[in-house]
Amino acid sequence: MANRRTLKFDSLDQVMPEVDRLLEEGHTLGGNWTLAQICQHLATSMRRTVEGWPTRYPWLIRRTLGPWYGKRLLARGVMPEGLKLQEGWGLRPGSGLDDRAEAESLRGTIRYYTAVHDAFPEHPVFGPMNRHEWDRLHCIHCAHHLSFVWPGRDDLG
Repeated sequence: MANRRTLKFDSLDQVMPEVDRLLEEGHTLGGNWTLAQICQHLATSMRRTVEGWPTRYPWLIRRTLGPWYGKRLLARGVMPEGLKLQEGWGLRPGSGLDDRAEAESLRGTIRYYTAVHDAFPEHPVFGPMNRHEWDRLHCIHCAHHLSFVWPGRDDLG
């Protein structure tokens, strides 16, 4: 089991101050991804929200089990640990990435995402979602991944 901290975002406006704090104070990783990989993954997920997903689960899932699971996740406010990334969605981060560069990319992507006022394409698993649901999902997603990064710590013992 990875070392995590408790982290919650009520707004996407809270995400970049936390990332900036991790960059400024230094950080220790409690999971498998670097801060740069986390930022790249989160930015890709937000861009997909606006631009659409390359593949989706079957229609029946997106209208039955998917929405049920999505609403449950949003109500709990916590993303389960250990979910497998779907191949073909382009969400697996690269290697050898620069923390600051990927943080700036995430900052720009959050601005891009929040500036869009049109309806988003449906979620590839949860189906149609309104803006409030999307925002909440991204806050939960960001908190989930950034909870594996500890600010200013040298050890997690």
